[in-house]
Amino acid sequence: MAENKEQPKLNIQKKISRARVMLQEKELKKTGYNKYSNYTYFELGDFLPHINRICDELGLYCEFQFEANEAKLTITDSDKIEDFKTWSTPVEIAILKGCSAIQNIGGTQSFARRYLYIMAFEIAESDSIEGGEVDQEAEQGKQKINKASVFTIKSLLDETHSNEKKFLEWAGVSKIEDITNAALGTCINKLNRIKEKLEKEKKDTEKENIIPEQIDF
Repeated sequence: MAENKEQPKLNIQKKISRARVMLQEKELKKTGYNKYSNYTYFELGDFLPHINRICDELGLYCEFQFEANEAKLTITDSDKIEDFKTWSTPVEIAILKGCSAIQNIGGTQSFARRYLYIMAFEIAESDSIEGGEVDQEAEQGKQKINKASVFTIKSLLDETHSNEKKFLEWAGVSKIEDITNAALGTCINKLNRIKEKLEKEKKDTEKENIIPEQIDF
């Protein structure tokens, strides 16, 4: 009767290598899309559930750490916890207009985490900077306008005697404070055109009402 030979345990390098191969077999699909720069990218949700299952199967533990100037991803061998590999990247908190400090930190953390997992598990992306840096203009555009911009729009609504309810329906929001930075320019241009039209009509009316001082018959 043949003896059942116990399979040799994989070291951490072989476990990570096998995890990468297993992940490549999943045919990952990019669900992230940046409409401003017209590219697709991997969201954390596109690969993280697969990675968690694979690591559980192979005996690997992943831990993400975020510090002031650096983010790290450490993968530890669960069968031999003294063996681990670490990937790191420098970070800088992106300061986006209209965002609170915690929102800025959260956005930077999410990007760093995604980047480190892509690096550690060698998830293939194109050679271009596809999502490789925070598109601050795009992110800023998603944020709601600040108080100064709210005041500007309210002032223009008053000056043009515009119906606020109809304006909000046109803008696709329930209140002025919900207008995004990306839509701000369009909204202000719309109200400025109305203002210019009213001013022109007022001048034309004033001209029509001018009575000549002397009429030469």
